Amino acid sequence: MNKPEQLSEAAESRKAESRHADPGAERRRQPKQPRSVETFNSILEAAAELFAERGYEQTTTHQVANAAGVSVGALYRYFGGKQAILQEVYRRETTEIRQRILASFSIADLVGQDLPKLVMKAMTLAFHAYAERPGLRRVLVEQARKIPELVQLRHEQEREIHQAVRAILGAAPGVQIPDIEIGAYLVTLFMEALIDDYTLYREPKLEEQRVIDAAADFILRYVLGSTARRPGHDALALEAQLPRKT
Repeated sequence: MNKPEQLSEAAESRKAESRHADPGAERRRQPKQPRSVETFNSILEAAAELFAERGYEQTTTHQVANAAGVSVGALYRYFGGKQAILQEVYRRETTEIRQRILASFSIADLVGQDLPKLVMKAMTLAFHAYAERPGLRRVLVEQARKIPELVQLRHEQEREIHQAVRAILGAAPGVQIPDIEIGAYLVTLFMEALIDDYTLYREPKLEEQRVIDAAADFILRYVLGSTARRPGHDALALEAQLPRKT
């Protein structure tokens, strides 16, 4: 498609949004029947693929409808506009990742029975989960800092994660942090920033396992004190790799 055609399509999409859009609604219709659910899901999956491929700003509702195999009118029966679609994609993607990670832990894990193993497991799961669909995640991360409704969703999810980390640190034996609330905030912020940077932006990539091991060791030293060691960490082996003074 050449540039004039792209501009024409974008203009038509904006006209359609102005005709159909309901600024006060995230979703217009909650699907209940199997066929409606299928249509709803096909719109979201098509939008996710287009957001990842083209970016949010360059994607139009016409393109989403075409990719989903539905009419533009059908799309607007479920969503008030492109932003409403993005909000639902964001909610689904982030919720699915959080649930998948949490489902991997037993009750014994979450009450601090073995904090070093818990940290290593959490880091590994988070790295692998967030590395999936990096193009889409990059769009979601960037838009979640621009669109007020997504900013609110992001803050709500951050509070949930902060509360979970705070509960774990409060129950774990041997924690040396004097202020658990601040400690939970720092650990959560460190993990989120590191994973986003590594999975979305870091080029060339460092070896993933080395980054996970070092990050887990970093967190454990902070949480358990400077003498903490992650499982399998050999200080003598590390010392042997350091340059010797002559």
